[in-house]
Amino acid sequence: MIPDYTFECLNQMPREELEEFSLRMISRMVPEDTMSELFTFEQEEVDSEERMMSAQLDATLRMTAIALSEIQQAFDDSDNANQNSERMTRLVLWHFYAVSFNLERAISLKTHCEQVEPIVANRPQDAFGWVTKLTELLHTYAKISAEQEQAK
Repeated sequence: MIPDYTFECLNQMPREELEEFSLRMISRMVPEDTMSELFTFEQEEVDSEERMMSAQLDATLRMTAIALSEIQQAFDDSDNANQNSERMTRLVLWHFYAVSFNLERAISLKTHCEQVEPIVANRPQDAFGWVTKLTELLHTYAKISAEQEQAK
């Protein structure tokens, strides 16, 4: 059975396996020269730890958006192209949530999956659309986390 990377699947798979496969997927979707460009910072971007962290988070967001924007085209010629694109989109979105931004500390995996399913169903077509969608997702996570903290 092919993993679909929905909540049930992600919840049962070993984290190391998910990390390894999602990293391979991202490196396949984002060319090495683009990665180098994204993660090369100007001096003023690294003058302080806060600015460096901001530059790294921005680069990570852009890297994820580029990877997500390339998925559909990468699977267009495959059998079950839409299903494969959805699966890989979920996997890369899991990487964004768990590895890139370490959001597991604030948002449960179940909540993450509930938030991304509507996005998977109506995926942006380009990197700019994905940057917007990912930024909105981060804002949604911040709002959910704040609400959970207030409820405690």
